[in-house]
Amino acid sequence: MSPVSPETRVDPRHSGHAHLVVVQPPFAPPLRPDERPSVVAHDPEAARAAVLSLSSVAGIRREEDPSRLGHPESPADRGELDVVRAATWGSTVKVTDPALVEDGVLSSALEDEFRAQKKRHPDARIVAVCERDFGAAYLKILVAVPGSPDLVIEGFDELEVTGDLRATLTAAGCDPGQLVDDDEDFVDYDGLLHVLTGGALSVYADEERVESTFVVERDEEGEASIGEVWFS
Repeated sequence: MSPVSPETRVDPRHSGHAHLVVVQPPFAPPLRPDERPSVVAHDPEAARAAVLSLSSVAGIRREEDPSRLGHPESPADRGELDVVRAATWGSTVKVTDPALVEDGVLSSALEDEFRAQKKRHPDARIVAVCERDFGAAYLKILVAVPGSPDLVIEGFDELEVTGDLRATLTAAGCDPGQLVDDDEDFVDYDGLLHVLTGGALSVYADEERVESTFVVERDEEGEASIGEVWFS
């Protein structure tokens, strides 16, 4: 598929975002599902290095001054699909990159990056998540916790779980009973993401944490994934 011009509009009925969180050991005690994370200084240079480590990024065209952490906005055109946000707070790295969004059918950008980061950081706790709504809502969560098999949660109307939710939470030092009922008929997925990432994906109205914003160059793989998911 040929590269899409920067001015090409994304269908306004389509929305989505994707995050990658890498937490290096030693791991802090897990937060409670309702516990707010402490504010840790952001390291822009480390954030830049994290963005350059992504397989979908070939280089950085522009870096903006750090700004307050916020909820990601869905891209409106092809140019905005090159906007990547990253924060490095101590041992935690959070990257938001729309090129990692999957369609739930053929694309595998999120899973490919998750596997690459696992290979790069074998002792880290890694969480990758994408949400997509192109007329049907799709969610995918990938979790790697040392000492437990990988956890995969994905689906459209109903979510399927591959792996052991309770074993993953226990390996991370969390109380599974706070997030999963006895029959696993109910799972607090927002709470699960909160405790496994140390609150990296939770955003508050009076947010004090900051992140960096980058406009990136895409490699052939990243360009192809964007075209396949956002413009096919």
